[in-house]
Amino acid sequence: MRAVQCLTIFGLIFLMSCGSDGSDSTDVPVADSAADVALDAMEVAVQDSAPEVVPEAVDDMSVDLPPRTTPGGLPMELPFALERADEGEPLTPEEITAFTRRITGLWLQVDYFTWVYETSHGVDDSTGYPDYLIWWHDVDAVKAGDTVTFMNQPAYGGSHNNAEPTNLVLVQALGSYLAIGDESAGEIVEQFANSNTALMKGFVFDDNDPLDMLLARNIVTFNHEFTLPSGKKKVVEYDKWYSAYEGWNADRFNYPNNPTWGDVWVTNMRSKDDVPYIYRAAAWLPYVIELSPEGEAKEAAVEMLDFTRRFAKDVVDSGWNIRTKDAAGNAYIVEDQDLLSLNDYVEVMEDAECPARLATAYLGYGDNQGVDCGKGYGSLYEELAGSINYFNYQIIDHFHVAAAHLALTYGDVTAAEQLMIGLGERMDLYLAPDSKLAGKSDVNWGRDISLIALKSAALGLPLTSKEVRLIHKYHDGAVDRYTDFPNWDLWDPSVPDGAYSFRDGFHPKSEGDAVRCEEMAFLMEYCWSPFRNPAGRQIVDCDIVNDPMQWGQ
Repeated sequence: MRAVQCLTIFGLIFLMSCGSDGSDSTDVPVADSAADVALDAMEVAVQDSAPEVVPEAVDDMSVDLPPRTTPGGLPMELPFALERADEGEPLTPEEITAFTRRITGLWLQVDYFTWVYETSHGVDDSTGYPDYLIWWHDVDAVKAGDTVTFMNQPAYGGSHNNAEPTNLVLVQALGSYLAIGDESAGEIVEQFANSNTALMKGFVFDDNDPLDMLLARNIVTFNHEFTLPSGKKKVVEYDKWYSAYEGWNADRFNYPNNPTWGDVWVTNMRSKDDVPYIYRAAAWLPYVIELSPEGEAKEAAVEMLDFTRRFAKDVVDSGWNIRTKDAAGNAYIVEDQDLLSLNDYVEVMEDAECPARLATAYLGYGDNQGVDCGKGYGSLYEELAGSINYFNYQIIDHFHVAAAHLALTYGDVTAAEQLMIGLGERMDLYLAPDSKLAGKSDVNWGRDISLIALKSAALGLPLTSKEVRLIHKYHDGAVDRYTDFPNWDLWDPSVPDGAYSFRDGFHPKSEGDAVRCEEMAFLMEYCWSPFRNPAGRQIVDCDIVNDPMQWGQ
């Protein structure tokens, strides 16, 4: 739970929550289902069967071609040129190779997506109910012999912001699944996409509740036990969270007649903290829907995209507010908390939280709904919000990245170009030695900026040598810190019986010198991304990243 911070400035009270075919892709249709993809492909086939028109010969052989797209119209390259002057000492090919060997060796050792699958929990399909997995906070893993029980513990808190790590990992799994069709990554795509949908389907009061697209902070279902595909025994215990409470940022109450899972406990007031991470995952879902094989991962992507679009549309239609529900299932807008609003400060600062509204408009309506953010950064709001609470940088930065990503996906080339230029200027500001940003004093600043650089590079931002070295520094920190972590496999006989906390027990401890375990595979997204920009400095050997047989070699 992230604490509220209050500050009155110019009479404003800030209550910040913490915690191809060469066709023209200017107006990109995004397929809603496999059927839509098939129809799109049929349309392309009909166009391709038309009589060939031979253009007049031209002397200039450097004629620009339209950006490459999928048959369904999704962009498969950065639709504009983007360059930045290099800064810092360039990396040698030997350094790139050595770095690639180290980080892929860690993934191989951990068996990353299998580990994620085994240590996350939600509802298992063996129960007969719709299945999903969540990367929870506030959980102990208790080992007893050959069984590990995952217990949601009230002593830590209510795991209010678990959609952040869940969707961070989902984006990484999407990259691996799309790049190489990795089965363990595909399982996480399915299960973590299902978790986003579960936060909406589980927030339905009863059969008469028409609103199935509002997001809960979390849902708590029923205890159950089962055997994992690996043969490991796993138990999930939620009962310590079967209790009501009221808080400044969330309430928990019982919905005994939920149409999907029956008797559930729900935590309301889905704050904006985690929303940009959900949006980022949603921006890749059209690619899964069109490019991946038929199966459960694609089905989960179709459902998540549908629900998330309708959630975003409701935010727009509700005056840029995230609606929630009360204990009786009634929907309402929270009037006195900015944590559920994307426009609380526009009367004072017109550009406040603009990328958050722009990303919501793209996802909800497929266009910008009149929102123009320019480069997407530089508002006074950002400076003030960052000085109030460090985590606000993460919210602001990730909404900027999400807006740029959705502009690319939805074919708003002009906006995407400006937002990407803005991401480059944001990086310049963050790394300028003479900048006086409040966040620079935080122990996590360098790590978090390195990850924003990497996530931006996946969208086409050409990185400098200085930025690449920063990425290497904090990924190497993860290799150094996590290689000897003894509890990757809690079921291993070498791990003693006992309780293991999510903070430093079954997850390795998060420190400022290393990327967190929930962010240690973003190079997979980067190496799959169709937007990677050859104008930037090389970060990693993507041929190796995209070939697990070469990992660690």
